Amino acid sequence: METYYDIVFEGKTIPGKDPLEVRKALASVLKKDAGTVETLFSGRPFTLRRQVEGETAEKFKSKFESAGAICVLKPVAGAVEPAGQPTSASIPSAAPKKSLPATGHILLTNVENIPGMTTVEHFGLVAGSTIRAKHIGRDIMASFRNLVGGEIKSYTELLQESRQQATERMMEQARQLGANAVVNVRYSTSSIAQGAAELYAYGTAVRVE
Repeated sequence: METYYDIVFEGKTIPGKDPLEVRKALASVLKKDAGTVETLFSGRPFTLRRQVEGETAEKFKSKFESAGAICVLKPVAGAVEPAGQPTSASIPSAAPKKSLPATGHILLTNVENIPGMTTVEHFGLVAGSTIRAKHIGRDIMASFRNLVGGEIKSYTELLQESRQQATERMMEQARQLGANAVVNVRYSTSSIAQGAAELYAYGTAVRVE
């Protein structure tokens, strides 16, 4: 059974290494400014990653050692189970029959109409947006992930939250107009300022029967 590790950095450097040079090297490895890297030397343990398989954990450790820093691999009790496949009981035997949305509910689609329904009224463009700034903790975690590749889950979660909020605001605007569906739904992003970006959701509000 493979062993998994939490990767922890306690602000320690390899004996004989100049602490200032270590900070500069880490900034270069992580591609971050000195202020961001300095947060790692706050005097408290910083968990870089949790439940990482051995090979990836060793890559993290090697990268930090090349910069003159020491990270600790702490074995995790128990194995991490792989994500299970859906069972037959969780798969519906037949697709649900299309029906009108309940009062207050909005159907969404990225095509021009709702299959099986007829558009009877058109309300025009509706939109929703949210502006999010970078989180220093998530930004540091993204740098660690960039060292070995793979999904940056903290950013994935941030984008999911942003899309959900923008979508809900778009749906609320459609609801206020009396629509029960939004078609041709699209998403876009744009930079607002350094470290901040807008996620924008838009579509056409309609009433279907």
